[in-house]
Amino acid sequence: MKIKEILKVTAGKLISGSPETEIDPARISIDSRIIKKGEFFLPIKGVNFNGEDFVEFAFKNGAIGAFTTQYPKPIPNHSLRSGSGHVTTFGFGAGSIRNTQYSKVIIRVKDTTDALQKLAHHNRMRFKIPVIGVTGSNGKTTVKDMIAKVLSSKFNVLKNEGTKNNHIGVPLTLLKLNDSHSICVVEMGTNHHGEIRSLAGIASPTVAVITNIGPSHLEFLKDLKGVFAAKREILEMLNRGSLAILNGDDEYLSMVKKGAFRIMRFGLNVTNDFHASGLSADGPSMKFFLNDRSPFTLNLIGAHNVYNALAAIAVAYNFNISYPDTKKALSEYSPAGMRLNARKAGDFTVIDDAYNSNPLSMVSAINALADYPAKGRWIVSADMLELGQREEAFHKTVGEAIARSGFSGLITFGNLSRHTSSRALECGMDKKRVWHCSDRAEIADILKKFMDKDDAVLVKGSRAMKMEEVIEDLEGR
Repeated sequence: MKIKEILKVTAGKLISGSPETEIDPARISIDSRIIKKGEFFLPIKGVNFNGEDFVEFAFKNGAIGAFTTQYPKPIPNHSLRSGSGHVTTFGFGAGSIRNTQYSKVIIRVKDTTDALQKLAHHNRMRFKIPVIGVTGSNGKTTVKDMIAKVLSSKFNVLKNEGTKNNHIGVPLTLLKLNDSHSICVVEMGTNHHGEIRSLAGIASPTVAVITNIGPSHLEFLKDLKGVFAAKREILEMLNRGSLAILNGDDEYLSMVKKGAFRIMRFGLNVTNDFHASGLSADGPSMKFFLNDRSPFTLNLIGAHNVYNALAAIAVAYNFNISYPDTKKALSEYSPAGMRLNARKAGDFTVIDDAYNSNPLSMVSAINALADYPAKGRWIVSADMLELGQREEAFHKTVGEAIARSGFSGLITFGNLSRHTSSRALECGMDKKRVWHCSDRAEIADILKKFMDKDDAVLVKGSRAMKMEEVIEDLEGR
């Protein structure tokens, strides 16, 4: 993509360099610390930092150019030497570039994040390929990765790395699209109204997958109706002939009856286009039958992962992936880190679900632990955050569910999780088997002291609670 094309897309002004210079959109970077020679720096302004403070550092690390909003206020305050040996001085105030042969490309834009998003959309529209947008309260990353795994048996697939699913991560993913890709799978996250609409506007999906509607980010979305309104924004961006793949068992998603798009549904109910039956836990795996016929095996725990697999199966069907290839791909799928990963830590099993937590995912994890083959089952439950005014009630509900499940022990961590442990005690859980800890090291010490050989422990909490540190302690890392 030539600089002159970038200028047109971003409404930018060329301050330095040649408009004929060509750059690879995939080599646009927002991190000056890891930028490589030949990449182009796009500084982002965050809550506690301004990437434009590091333009000079990016140049020293080999960046061939940068976006800025600050020029003619300085990019640096002193001279930089260009590759041709000429020296260019960036002055303060009304300073100007004194040497037109300066080798670095500098583009001034009104807003660098807006420029990133416009470039990403422009790059996406250069390729007439399907884009699959995945959103929902829980399971987004797993479904995105499952879809990519299955489709990769036939196509070259681009997907978000990890959970880069926001207003920065999605555009950076789309900038990586090139002629080699056949399909793009993009996870889209939100905690405010309008964010999914914006992300879908950038990605222009041809297929939308919504996993479920649950109580997440209620601090901003208020209630389940608010969550539903936020997630369904992706459907507004579908064109006629596009496809929506929806959880047909979900109370809210089942209300979506028609649109300019086709609808296919998945779930356990037989009325769904893709439904599962005969679910059974077999050690660290789940088995089920698709549409009462085809047997599937997942090397995952938890019935909720059957829903995730059904969403991927629905996508695979629409891209003519055979059932044998779909079965094989799903049987080989392993979850991303900190998402119900079961592994040995000495004599007992740790079920690592430390990435995040909300009431719906917590219930799914509790059910998965209840089905897990172990001598004793323990749970470490840390705070669930961004739940708004009902945060206390949600934590108490989790305490009730844990008490009913008959687990061997409960350890809570965080101010809100005091409500979880207190409610579990009120519901009859043995007080000798319930602890509330003030630090993570204390959690690991209790588990090491009281867990027996062949026991299993589930560790879960919101991302800010950093529960992976407990697991690292248990594993001796």
